[in-house]
Amino acid sequence: MKTTASLKSFLFFVQATGFICTSYLPLYLLSKGYTPSEVGLLLAIGPFAAIISEPMSGYFSDKFKSIKKVLIVCVIGMLVSGIILFQLDHFAATALFVYCLFFFLAPSGSLGDSLSQKTADQLHVSFGSIRMWGSLGFGIASIITGYLLTRIGIENITVPFVFFTVIVLIISFFLKDVKVKSENSDPGVSIKDVALLIRNKPFVLFLLIVILITLGHRANDIYLSVFIKELGGTETLIGWAFFWGVATEVLVFFTSHLWFRKLKDLTFIILAAVLYAVRFIGMSFATSPHELVIYQLFHGFTFGIFFTVGLSYVTKIVPTRLQSTGHLLLITVFFGISGMVSAFIGGRLIEFYSVFTLYFLIGIASLVGALLLMIYKYFIKSEEKTERHLVEG
Repeated sequence: MKTTASLKSFLFFVQATGFICTSYLPLYLLSKGYTPSEVGLLLAIGPFAAIISEPMSGYFSDKFKSIKKVLIVCVIGMLVSGIILFQLDHFAATALFVYCLFFFLAPSGSLGDSLSQKTADQLHVSFGSIRMWGSLGFGIASIITGYLLTRIGIENITVPFVFFTVIVLIISFFLKDVKVKSENSDPGVSIKDVALLIRNKPFVLFLLIVILITLGHRANDIYLSVFIKELGGTETLIGWAFFWGVATEVLVFFTSHLWFRKLKDLTFIILAAVLYAVRFIGMSFATSPHELVIYQLFHGFTFGIFFTVGLSYVTKIVPTRLQSTGHLLLITVFFGISGMVSAFIGGRLIEFYSVFTLYFLIGIASLVGALLLMIYKYFIKSEEKTERHLVEG
């Protein structure tokens, strides 16, 4: 516990901060008088910033062999950007600082996950046993923030944001970097090395399919609060919805050592994609906010499995020295590209059709992603068999 105490604490509080910036930001922006389409556009800026900053931060952490230093810079930038953002009223200025906030926020979470994966490998423990502390932070923050904002108003979102972010900054100075074997004599990665990942066909194809599946995950992160409000729920119920989702996520992470190696990575990922489809299509037919809370219980079995096994799969198909970059590219697709598309299109669908239509379509997208993963798995198996025959011959 001593070795990982600072990392677990960091994950706890950085995910708490992330919860505030993703789950309540849509309601905050709506309270400022923006339309659903404008909110969708503003929320799409955040993932766009992540698409740029996450690969950059992964590259620099690999190049300088230090995740800790990059994290400290990111947390400082996040704190300053957030404080300014929540004082603004003008659309253009708000858009600029939404970009700045997520430019620093996105790598703070994803580099923490990459450091967790490396730490887990070094200590021979499951990634889930470390990552679940981030989920706990997200879940506990959902309850605390829900009750707090119900009392003081969504316009005072700065209060919980600053509280959690200052704690994240303090803890970041106590983090410990983890060196992988290839780093002992390696000068660090170059742009040419990163280009190897782009030419890695299994890796690139996997990322493309992941976009389809994770569109729903990100749309739910962004618009669940709006959906609950639409059906008559309160900020407190929104907090409980996220809490119960994360509670199952913690359970999945905590028990990951029991199930993690039982099936092949791709089999688990396909299963999670199918569950995503069932979850979102079911939510599209909900008639009360409490039904949405019940569907949130699927969260642990969708995100918990998909994310844990997805990181593990990427670790196996990219070179060791490029693990941070590989992890960050997966996370960029998961939270960045998917987030940008789902935020923008989701806002338009809600304004011109309905939130029910949005959830039905993201469920269908997850189902298509599951089918494509089955095809991908078949061709990967065929390729491995061919290579084996060539070696044996």
